[in-house]
Amino acid sequence: MPMTHETRSGGLPPPPALAADAALFLDLDGTLLDFALRPQDVVVAAGLREALQRLHVRLGGALALVSGRPLADIDRLSGLPQLAAAGLHGAQVRTPAGVVEQAPPPAAGLDPVRAHLRGFAERWPGVLVEDKHDALALHYRAAPHAQAAVEAIAADLLRIAGSGFALQHGNRVVELRPAGSDKGTAVVRLLGEPPFAGRLPWMIGDDLTDEHAFRRVNALGGRSVIVGPRRPSAARHALAGPDAVRAWLAEAASAPGPATG
Repeated sequence: MPMTHETRSGGLPPPPALAADAALFLDLDGTLLDFALRPQDVVVAAGLREALQRLHVRLGGALALVSGRPLADIDRLSGLPQLAAAGLHGAQVRTPAGVVEQAPPPAAGLDPVRAHLRGFAERWPGVLVEDKHDALALHYRAAPHAQAAVEAIAADLLRIAGSGFALQHGNRVVELRPAGSDKGTAVVRLLGEPPFAGRLPWMIGDDLTDEHAFRRVNALGGRSVIVGPRRPSAARHALAGPDAVRAWLAEAASAPGPATG
């Protein structure tokens, strides 16, 4: 039996053409960008920034980047600081008007966690500790054998940090982030602001961190698109990988006139 696009996508159909009334929310790593061994080593593919800029115009500004990275990283990689965005899994939100809203960090902060973490990465070569000030991530992409150790110490760190934080598992990463916000809450927050308000939400992402947004978008009758082979997922459409996402976006960006679908 020949393999169809749908079977390659794990039984999920590809997304249709971008709709005229879309409010488009895009994850970065693993979705727009191919993963690298270290987060700072990701490469922005040629033409991606231009496609995002064109889509931003075609959608009347209703395009946002939603990432676990801080806003400063999102802007550096996209080169488009004028975009609405959500960083740190929704703990930071920049509205279309450019107003940055940030969830207040828990009073205890992460200092006790940082002290507890000293030396861990040295004992596990290849494990990278990423300090985002209000969040800490343990990446083991270069040391997949360290997964159990990383998950164990992450659970210890959560006990030390207390109830103001939550653990966020992702693709070869475990992150300690502020509790009470996620990508789903960020999407809903932005949908309350023009030009997003009244539009149909689309969320494209690859990781467990995107599932919160998929569920919110589904509840609103929008389009949810998972990138890559991870299953199960709440997403209702699929694209094979970042290359496929970039090709889909380039096609949407190059269509004449307003987005149609």
